[in-house]
Amino acid sequence: MFRRLLFLSTVAVALALVATSPASAHIDPDPTEAQAGSTLSIGFTVEHGCDGSPTTQLDMRLPDGVTGASPDAIEDWDGSIDDNVITFAGGPLPDDEEGTFSVTMTLPPTPDSTIYFPFVQRCEEGEIRWIGIPTEPGDELDEPAPALLLTGPVASTTMPPPESTVPSTDATTTTVVTTEPTEATVPPTTEPELIAENVDEEADPNTGTWFFIASVAAVLGLGAFVAVRARSARRARDSAEP
Repeated sequence: MFRRLLFLSTVAVALALVATSPASAHIDPDPTEAQAGSTLSIGFTVEHGCDGSPTTQLDMRLPDGVTGASPDAIEDWDGSIDDNVITFAGGPLPDDEEGTFSVTMTLPPTPDSTIYFPFVQRCEEGEIRWIGIPTEPGDELDEPAPALLLTGPVASTTMPPPESTVPSTDATTTTVVTTEPTEATVPPTTEPELIAENVDEEADPNTGTWFFIASVAAVLGLGAFVAVRARSARRARDSAEP
């Protein structure tokens, strides 16, 4: 009886140690499934430290096809991105506390596929490398990388129409349309030569005729005046002769 109790106690302790070992834990994304091509914030929860040592940094490599990624703000932690690696540094996160680190991203447009986020958890002493990727479905890994299943259909990415074609609904907004100046909108020139040309073009077309008639009349009048004076002078001479 005693031996049986000792055996059962040993088994229970062994199971407890296995259950609390780092290898038994996972860093699963939240959510674990998402629509392909969608944009959302995905959380990664760290459940423990490194054999009692608090966590001070997390480095996560983004899968191919992920775009627009940026770390979400977390109190006491600094988030950054370098190329395709997201880093959270700060804390520290005590060994016996959980911590969730979120990243906003646009997922690849590849439905019915699984993408992985290799993750290195660095502690004050030691590290855990959550980088295992299964080669066969159902493979059991000691430190698996977080996995996310992409579902269909692919999320729509409809773009808004160009700004110039969107009608304004704001009553206080005034749309100003500019066009190239046309002949009607070009201000008149003030150059003397062109002004003179404009005046000549607008003058009475009969002006030349009237000027010619007046000139002839003046010449005839002058000729008649001269002839009268000559006739008067001749008469005066004739009357003066004996």
